[in-house]
Amino acid sequence: MTRFTLAGLGLLALALASNPVAAHRLEAALSVVEVNPSNGTLEITHRLYAHDLEHALDLGAVGAGYFETPEGQAVIKAYCERQFFIGDGQGKAIPIQFVGAELSGDLLYVYFEAGRYRGRDLTLDSNLLQDFTQAQVNQINLRRAGKTVSARFQTGTPAKQMRLP
Repeated sequence: MTRFTLAGLGLLALALASNPVAAHRLEAALSVVEVNPSNGTLEITHRLYAHDLEHALDLGAVGAGYFETPEGQAVIKAYCERQFFIGDGQGKAIPIQFVGAELSGDLLYVYFEAGRYRGRDLTLDSNLLQDFTQAQVNQINLRRAGKTVSARFQTGTPAKQMRLP
């Protein structure tokens, strides 16, 4: 490598490291829908960046700790129910129950549970944080018996039919 190339790479690395916005700007969320092997219920976990959720909900600088308060939990529940859809193979909504949410660093884990599901096909849609940024890409992992299938959702992606592995 030439000295010019090394210097250019060094400047690029320095610019990226010194940019505080680049500290997390991964515009992605992960949702996992898993069949509990002991009782057959569907367990749903969303992993979101708390800071992005603050912006999506236009909360100002409330701080991530807000999401662990009773009011914050209610806001998270309503937001996730509005932005995430799970239905049976015909697209009929499956009722889900909010279990709770917890912070781990800058990530917020949000938990829901549905009753026992006997079907193989699900209809899924994830618009989480896409109201905050058009660049948001969400992934849903569907798991059963140690096997996983995945789908990605960008802004404007319609609901998808997925088959439990």
